[in-house]
Formats: sequence, structure tokens, C-alpha cells
Amino acid sequence: MTLCQLNDGMKDDLRDKLEEISLTVEAVLTMLEQKEGCLLCEIASIKDMAFELDGLASFYHFQSSLLPSLEGMEEVAKALASLSRKGHGALLAVENNDNLEPYIAICGATGVAIEAKVSAPLLETIFYPGNPLHDGAVIIREGRIISAGCVFPLSDKKYTSEGQKIGTRHRAAIGLSEQTDALVLLVSEETGKVSFVQGGVIHPIEVSLCPNRDSPSAFRFQYHQENPAL
Repeated sequence: MTLCQLNDGMKDDLRDKLEEISLTVEAVLTMLEQKEGCLLCEIASIKDMAFELDGLASFYHFQSSLLPSLEGMEEVAKALASLSRKGHGALLAVENNDNLEPYIAICGATGVAIEAKVSAPLLETIFYPGNPLHDGAVIIREGRIISAGCVFPLSDKKYTSEGQKIGTRHRAAIGLSEQTDALVLLVSEETGKVSFVQGGVIHPIEVSLCPNRDSPSAFRFQYHQENPAL
């Protein structure tokens, strides 16, 4: 992410977070000199703020650098909103710069070639519980669903930083994000929460549809203020 891709509001938000961290660091340094206060509490606070800053910066990268260049995101957003509401798990990988052909080839043995334009009804059908393909992943390239029922490499990470066990779908999302720059989108079957995954880190987001006269199916992604899972 380059600074030129950030609008003024995004820069202000990041600046505020950085200044908040800076002030807390200064308070900790003062505390060390005065030998007073709860040092561990303040350091834990810095860690939490750093997590939030990382999540916010990643979301702005997702919003300003990835979304504008990806075809079919309106249909993907509609599907994510519906799947989240129904609590249907889902895993999607949208090809970016790195070619996903090796993973598409693997899908030939585990999944089904689709070669269809991205649509919310099709994605919802693929991830409907009981559908033979619903436990696998979908690969999207240039606004088309290339394959469904795909299997991605599992990450070696098995637990979150809080010690919670990571499910197979989440490990697959992390695994692909560790090896490629694909935009990996995830809906948790257990919680219905939507996340995007990048560089081995899960970032919770919220997706909502914003119907209006000009665009009856407009959508909005929002940053969900929650510590990344890893």
C-alpha cells in the first residue's frame, strides 16, 4: 500500500492511531523513570493498539488497493452478506497478481470447473450446506468463477494468539494467503463473521448492502474493530 492510494480520511485515522500509540509509549517511558504505575497493563495496551492499527491499515489497503481493481465484487459482496446472515460457511480466493493456476490444476482432482460469470445466487448455491462443493473453496479470476470445491494448502498455524484452535476452512484461507497475494474472503460457519485474509493474518470486516436509487445493489465493506485472529 502506498500513501498516494489513501484518501485524507484514511490518513487521518492512521495518524490518530499512531499518535495514540506514541502517547502511550511516552507514558510508559515516564513510568519507568518514576517507577510508578502498572507497566504490564500499559504494555498490553500498546499491543492492543498495534493490533488495531495493523487491522485498520490492512483494511484500507483492501479497500483502496484491491477492491477497485477486482471484477465482480458487487456480486461477491451480495453473496457474502447473505451467507453471513444465514451462517453458511464460505471460502473464496480472488486472483490478484500471483497466478493461481497451480491451485486451479489441483482443483481438477478435488473440485469442479465452473467457468461462469460471478453471481451472488451461484455463490450462495455453491456454499449451501449439503451441496457437495460447499466445504471446498471457490477461485475467481477476472470476474468469473473458475473452479469450486477446491482444496487449498493448510497453514502450519493451528491456534490463534489467544490460544483458540483454528478450523480447517480458516487454516486453508491462511495457507493460501501465505503463499500468494490473492484476496481471500472467508465466512465463518460457526459465527457468520466475514473476514479477509492477507499475509497469514485474518482481518474481520463487515459487509452490508446499501440500496439506493442510483445503484440498487451498492455495497459497503466496513472495518470490524476486533483483534486479528493471528
